[in-house]
Amino acid sequence: MIHRLYERLLEVQIARNNLPGCVAVILSSGDLNDRGLKQLRDLLEWSESLSLSSLVLYVNDDAPELCQKIAAFLGDAPAEISLHTIEGVQHIGSGGRVKMAVSLGYGGKREVAEAFREILKEVEAGCLNPEEIDEKAIEACLRFRQRPDLVIRAGGKQLSDFMIWQAAYSELYFTDVNWQQLRKIDFLRAIRDCQQRERRFGR
Repeated sequence: MIHRLYERLLEVQIARNNLPGCVAVILSSGDLNDRGLKQLRDLLEWSESLSLSSLVLYVNDDAPELCQKIAAFLGDAPAEISLHTIEGVQHIGSGGRVKMAVSLGYGGKREVAEAFREILKEVEAGCLNPEEIDEKAIEACLRFRQRPDLVIRAGGKQLSDFMIWQAAYSELYFTDVNWQQLRKIDFLRAIRDCQQRERRFGR
């Protein structure tokens, strides 16, 4: 009963007109086991209840069977879901308000390196002058176009290299609670904490 009352209190304290446009969650290797897969559906439900529109998750695990498990488990989920691996992107889900991208072993260093290779191809083909290479040109070649307002690190104290370009000015939130034990209360606390901060965007 107390647990539910506190959850309700957090929901009331969160300003619906100041929600993060995109929330990224960094997981640990091995987090997406059977219990961890269920948490994906819970996260979608929590986000839907708050009217969040964009989620991005990263786990440093690129096992092909993991991608297959997620696709089978979330194939009918009420969301637009994209699974990102080194090989490419797979789209699943039945559609909905929440868009969720799950990156399996596709980190930020690889993403930026691939973007620069694409830019070099355009320069070699005469489609782009070196003087025209700027932030917009680089961002146009990144696979992830989202800019997370909030990055949550579940069950750890260190970030990964995921979205190192896009998350330059993101708010960071570390929780000791690991992914399998993450509750809606923990997620709501992260959102509330983000809203209470004075964002400086690198200034």
